[in-house]
Amino acid sequence: MPNAHFEQLIEQLKPVVNEPDFDKIFRALTEGEDGPTRFQLKMELRRLASPCLQTVDLRNRVSGRCEPYDFLGRRHYLDEVAKDIFERGLRIYNGVFTQDTYEQILTAENNNRVIQEKEREQALERKNQHAERVATREEYTADDEIQSPYLVDTFHFGDYPYRAEERMNFSVEVRLEDDQLTSKKAITSDISVTGLRVRVDVAWQKKTGDKLNVYFTGLAKEFTLDPQMAIPYTIVAVQRQGDKTYLSLNRSSEFSSDSLDKFLKQFINGYKKRYRVNIDNTYHALMNKGHEQFLMPRLGVLPIYFAFRDKQLQADYVLTTDNNRHIIEDWINEHNQISIGSLFNPRRSAHFIKRLAEHPEASVTFLTFSITARGKIYYYSALAEELLKNDFWDTFVNFAAQKSSFRIYQFRLRKLDPEQAWQPQAVPLEVQIPFRLNPPSPRVKQALAPLNYLGTLTDVTDSMRQFAGNDFDKSQVKALKVFLHPPAVPIRTKDVRLEFVDLRKEQRFSYRSRCRLRIGKAIREGMILDLSVHGLKVQLDDAVDTQVNDTVLLSLTGFEKNHKKFDLRDIPYLVVNSDVSQTTLNLKIPKQKTDDKKQRHAGAEFFRFLIKEHRDQLKLLHENTSLNGIELCLRNLYCAAPPSVPLYLYQNKKRQVTLRRAGVSSWRSGWAKLLAHLPGSGADNLNIQPVLRGSSLATEILPPLQALSRSDRPLKKLLLVKLYQDQGESVLQTQWQTFESLDTATILSFVDQCLPDAVFFAVQVELSRTGRPDIQFVQAEMSYLSQYASHRANELEEELWQVYAVADTHDITAEVLKFADVSLENIKQQQQRLNSWLSAN
Repeated sequence: MPNAHFEQLIEQLKPVVNEPDFDKIFRALTEGEDGPTRFQLKMELRRLASPCLQTVDLRNRVSGRCEPYDFLGRRHYLDEVAKDIFERGLRIYNGVFTQDTYEQILTAENNNRVIQEKEREQALERKNQHAERVATREEYTADDEIQSPYLVDTFHFGDYPYRAEERMNFSVEVRLEDDQLTSKKAITSDISVTGLRVRVDVAWQKKTGDKLNVYFTGLAKEFTLDPQMAIPYTIVAVQRQGDKTYLSLNRSSEFSSDSLDKFLKQFINGYKKRYRVNIDNTYHALMNKGHEQFLMPRLGVLPIYFAFRDKQLQADYVLTTDNNRHIIEDWINEHNQISIGSLFNPRRSAHFIKRLAEHPEASVTFLTFSITARGKIYYYSALAEELLKNDFWDTFVNFAAQKSSFRIYQFRLRKLDPEQAWQPQAVPLEVQIPFRLNPPSPRVKQALAPLNYLGTLTDVTDSMRQFAGNDFDKSQVKALKVFLHPPAVPIRTKDVRLEFVDLRKEQRFSYRSRCRLRIGKAIREGMILDLSVHGLKVQLDDAVDTQVNDTVLLSLTGFEKNHKKFDLRDIPYLVVNSDVSQTTLNLKIPKQKTDDKKQRHAGAEFFRFLIKEHRDQLKLLHENTSLNGIELCLRNLYCAAPPSVPLYLYQNKKRQVTLRRAGVSSWRSGWAKLLAHLPGSGADNLNIQPVLRGSSLATEILPPLQALSRSDRPLKKLLLVKLYQDQGESVLQTQWQTFESLDTATILSFVDQCLPDAVFFAVQVELSRTGRPDIQFVQAEMSYLSQYASHRANELEEELWQVYAVADTHDITAEVLKFADVSLENIKQQQQRLNSWLSAN
């Protein structure tokens, strides 16, 4: 209708449109209107009151959770807001689902389309206000907001809500009485043996912790229950939806009634097939676990689990995957022992723990390299602040950068609670289901008990290497011995493999043994790093000039003494590839010609024999040699609070890729805080648009992902972010860098632009394809969900199958600022500006 006056008339006439005296009321209310207007009003009312034959499905269209709602043989999917509108419409139109009710549901305030239209209108208004500024500078402003926002749902790592009892969806009248003896009627929405969720009038103000007496008046009418029996409950949660308030109640532990418990158990077991079990917590846990399982096998961070003994952090366990395996391989010494624990000497351990108390979210930077000589591996490591304090920065960095073993790690540390190692599945124990996991054994609990801290080691070498130069004071090189690790390292660290599908063509074994390589006239001593029947990885003491497919002659000098019946001299191999320093080579046996197939390769024959006869002495690269079951516990400890923010990309049936979900945790970096405080971000979602504005998703993320396969290592990119204020408005500028063409001059220029009055962020983005979902890991919860809500189980499984890739984002701002030679004073100012921005948003 043309204006608010006519809309008001329609609202007044709706309740009486089907009444016998409608015409009389209509004439009275429209007495001052002309004929055509009265005709239009009557036609509109008849249209709105006509029966609607549409089925309403609001799943993925509203912000609330949708449940089935059956009406006259049709199943609708409505959230709480839509359900209230639907039922109010039935009351107004005498039990008829009308076109008016249908339109009200689709235009409710929580409908995503309505929300987006309002946001577009607001964005357009802001765009007009700042049109001149938008035209002169590329930045995140209202111009970007005109497009559909990158508003992604979030899930919280390690959040698997558990219910000890089954909770049934059931509506029945109860009477509530507070400590002031004020009595109110309420309707239950679900019920368990010791818990209730009830709906009350919004005017009744209650808060968490309040005590209430509950009288089961509705059940007492049909069953032999005493309607005057007051049962004490405590409010554990208050939730408001529209004009209704929902109270979650937990029965007082001091109350005891075997007869009531027996009745409620029998009642729920007898009626749960009809009224359905409330499986919200199971669905919630499945969503979280499912997305965790896409990330965990592709984890690039190395989790290290510490016990604090003798005033020192001692690395008891590391959790490895294909993507972080390269970190631990760099720390396997000549005795085939993991020596990564030597990074954490007593002095550094004390420093880390002190820093953890003062700055819980701070990180430190490790710089390391190793030298192989005379059959031994010598490790060097230093903290960035150690080098800066003692004026060794240029010497250490530029000397180490000449080595293929040069590594730069970001190290973060947090306290952990061993009790979090076991997380029961989100299905009550009393329910019999297949695939139920057993709690850890006493041996596993004993092994986990000493663990106090969790550290994460992130390899940021690719982001930082380009900052290193070639010039250093050669007279200072000998002084680097102060950073040499002592040779006698207590070996405690155990490698725990996070199991998943192995995609290798053959098994590879980690083993150290001396070798000699001849290529042309050049001879180099070296060491085998890992071996298989058809290939080897060797590290040479000195560089050698090689090309792909060059033939080299390899002598297995370390094996000769104990295997004299094999000819292990000058065995031919082909070079598959080498690193930039040409000291680490991957080799494979040459392809045999047709007429030489009877002649077997000496290296392949020897290693086939070695693997068969000495399997107990060889460590499979992805072998789990720890206590059985501990890998799940270590996985849970890491998932309790990972330091990164993974972003999940989905691909629909039309092969369209969108950003749909993000993982958050309580261990938050400055980058995580920035995302949570961006305009549009909320408690359950993040607005990624300011970061991926314009065509960044299509140009920077999707092309490299399409070139990757499921088995490929992650592809890394560097994202630079500038946050500043302009006329009271937050502005973000971004710039992407690829490691293949990393431009340090551009990065330094970007940093310099941020130093005067802005906040700088550097984010390492690791892109990987996900492949099929790991349904087996969540099979128990999925089976339970399918029993009572098969449509939701199918919906969840369909969603998990759409996950196409994950972009794991790591805050490496501190590392870039150190290598960019930014002063400590400027770094402090950066942090102060960030804190001010966070408090204001």
